[in-house]
Amino acid sequence: MDVTQEAGFGLGDVLVSPSHNTLSAGGKTLKIQPKVMAVLYYLARHHGRVISNEELIRELWAGRVVTHGSVQKSINALRSALVDVMGEQEVIAHYSKRGYQLKIEPHFSELKRETAPALVNSVNPAPKAFIARRWVRLLLLVSLMVLAGLLIYRSLSGRVIAVPKNHKTLFHSTQGYTSETGHERNAVPHPDNEHVAYIREKFNANHQGETESEIVIRNSAGKDWHIATSQGSWFKLGWSPAGQHLVAVEVKRSEGLPFSPNFYEKPNYLYSFHIFSLDLTNNRLLEKQLLSQWQGRISSVTWWDDSTLEFVAKQGPNSSNARYRYSIQDQRLTMLEELDGVTNPIGSAVLNKKTAIASLRKNAIQIDFLDEQQARISRWQLNVAMADISWIPDGSGILVYAEDERKLFTLYLDGEQTQIPLTDVKDRVFSRPRYRPDGQGIFYTEEKRSSNILRVGLDAKQSKVTDNADFNYGASFSPDGERVVYASVRNNQIHLWLVEAGQERQLTSQPIPKKVGNIVWSQDGEYLVFSAGSSLYRYNFKTAETSLLSAEAEKIEPIAYFPESNRLLVLKNNGEVRNLWRINIQNQQQKQLTFGSVGSATEYNGDVFFQYVGEHGLWVLRQKDDSLEQIASKIDENSKLLKLDNKGVYFVRGGLCRESDLYYFDFVTATTTTLLPRDSNIVSTTSFNPQKGLLQTDCYLAEANIVLLK
Repeated sequence: MDVTQEAGFGLGDVLVSPSHNTLSAGGKTLKIQPKVMAVLYYLARHHGRVISNEELIRELWAGRVVTHGSVQKSINALRSALVDVMGEQEVIAHYSKRGYQLKIEPHFSELKRETAPALVNSVNPAPKAFIARRWVRLLLLVSLMVLAGLLIYRSLSGRVIAVPKNHKTLFHSTQGYTSETGHERNAVPHPDNEHVAYIREKFNANHQGETESEIVIRNSAGKDWHIATSQGSWFKLGWSPAGQHLVAVEVKRSEGLPFSPNFYEKPNYLYSFHIFSLDLTNNRLLEKQLLSQWQGRISSVTWWDDSTLEFVAKQGPNSSNARYRYSIQDQRLTMLEELDGVTNPIGSAVLNKKTAIASLRKNAIQIDFLDEQQARISRWQLNVAMADISWIPDGSGILVYAEDERKLFTLYLDGEQTQIPLTDVKDRVFSRPRYRPDGQGIFYTEEKRSSNILRVGLDAKQSKVTDNADFNYGASFSPDGERVVYASVRNNQIHLWLVEAGQERQLTSQPIPKKVGNIVWSQDGEYLVFSAGSSLYRYNFKTAETSLLSAEAEKIEPIAYFPESNRLLVLKNNGEVRNLWRINIQNQQQKQLTFGSVGSATEYNGDVFFQYVGEHGLWVLRQKDDSLEQIASKIDENSKLLKLDNKGVYFVRGGLCRESDLYYFDFVTATTTTLLPRDSNIVSTTSFNPQKGLLQTDCYLAEANIVLLK
C-alpha cells in the first residue's frame, strides 16, 4: 500500500503528512519511516474498528513474508514518535489476540492534499476551520475538567484514601535466617508469621552443569520440611490468603533439550503450576495438583482468593504480556480484560482482592492500584526501569525493589513513597524482599557473587588473569593481546580494571551505574566503548576520562568503534529482535543496517560478520557501501563468533554455561576443525586472541542465604 500520494490529516493537535512521512505539532516536525507512516494511515482510515496483525500484514506488506514482529516493530516506532509530538497519552490501543485501534478520531476533510511541513521545525498554518474546531474542543475539554474537579471535590471533601500504616520502614539490624553453605533464595512468609517457604538449589550430581531445586518450609523452631524436588528449577512461590495452599511455579526444558537454550535462541522453557495443600502442624502433604504446562513466559503469580490464581504471562514468543486467572475448582483459565493505559504488565500482586499492577511505560515502571471490582484506586509513575513488587501486610501499599538502582521503598495508595535504607554489605546482591506478616521485618535473599577470569592458551594451559574474591566479568583482549580490560564489582561499585604486564589498575574514576555488557577496543588501542544497561560509554586512555555516548530505550551492544571517523557499530534491540546499526557519535545520526534478527556479530577490517538467529551460514556487511552478502553457508546456526582473520572464523557452539570446544571454519575449504578441546564445557567465553587464547569464567552456583531485616 502506497500512502505517499494520500492527503494529510489531523490527529488531535498533530498534522500528519503521509507524502512527507512527517508528524508536526507545536512548531516541531518529526520524520518517520514510510512503513510506520503506512501503519498510522491505515489505522486512521479504519479508526472505528480493531485492526488485526494479519490484516496489517496483508494490506501493508503484500507480497512479502513477514511475522507479527514486523508489525510490532512498526507499532513501537509509531508509539515512540507520537509520544515525542503529543506527550504521554495512549493513542494506539492494543487488544490481546485481536489487534490495534487508533483511540483518537482523525480529521481528513479539514486538510488538503498539499498541507505538509515545508522544512524541519516549521509547520504550515492549519486551515481556519480546523483551528476553530480545535479551540472549541479545547474549551469543551477545560469545561469538563472543571466540572469533573468540582464533582471529585464534592465526593472526596473531608476524606482521603485511607492509608493505615501498621508496619516498620526503619530497620536497625540484620539476622541470618539460613546459614547453610549453598544457595537459598525466595523466602515467602506464611500468613501465620511462624513458617517461611523458600527455595534451595544445588548442583545435580548426575547431570553436569544442571541444578537440582527443592522447596523447603522452615518453622519457628528452625526445623526444615522438604516438600518437593525438581530437576529443573522452582521459579515462584506464593501462599494462598488463608495459608492452606502453596503455589510453586516450576520451569524446565522439554525432554531431550539441553538445560539452557542455544546462543541467541529465544527461550523455550516450559512452566508448570504446582498447588500443594499442606498440614503445617503435622508436616503432612494433603494434596498436590499439577496444572498443565504453560508454553510462553511467566512473570508473576499471586492468589486472587483461596481457590483462584492470578498470574502475568505471555503465550508464545510473539505475544504480549497479559493477566490471567485460573480457577482451581473449575479448572478454567480466563484472560482478564486489558486495562486502559496498561499495555505491558510485568507483574501483579493481590491482597484482600486489592490488586497492584506493575507495567512498563516508556522505559519506566507504572503502578496501578485496583479495588475488588477492578476499578482504579490510583496510578503512580516510578523513576525506575524495573521493579519487584509485593503488598505491605496492612494493605496501605506495596513494597518496591528496583535491583538495578539497589533501591527499596514503599509506595502507598495515595502516592507517598518512603525509602527503606539497606544495610551496606560489601559485594552482596540483594533481591526478592517480602514483608513479614506482622509488618515488623523484611525477608530478602543475599547473594555473594564471586568469579575470576582465566586465560586458556591454544596449548590448553590455564592461567589466572584475576585472583580475588570479587565478581569479575566481561573480560576483553586489546587488539595486540597484551592488555585485558574487565568489569569488577567491589564495595558494591562497578568499575573497569586493566591488566597489563601482570599488574592491574582501576580505570574508571566514577562508578558505572549498571552492569557492564560488551567491551570493545578501538583498533589503535586508545579507546574503549562499553555498554551498561541501555547506555553506551567511551573510555579514553590518554585523558583517563569516561563519557556517555548515547542512552537508548532498549538494550544496546557495541561491536566496533572507529574514532577517526566517529563511527560506532552496534546491535540495538527492538523488543526481542536486534539488528545492526551505525551511529555517528559526533552528530548522533543513526542508520539501521540490517532488517531481520541478528545473533552473533564481530568486526574485522571495518566489515561486520554476523549470523541471523536460527539460520546457518555467515553474512558480512561491507563497510564501503553497506552491502550484504553471504560468505559461508555451512556454519551451524546460533554459533558464538569470537574472531576472524583473512582465512576464516573462530567460534564456539552450545549455549550459556555449556560451550563447545573452540572451532575454526576455513572459508576456502568450507571445513570446520577443532582448534582447542575443552576439559569443561561449564564456562562462559568473553574474548579470543589467536596468539593469546581465550578469556573465560567458570559457571557456578553462587552462595546465597536468606536474611531478615528487623
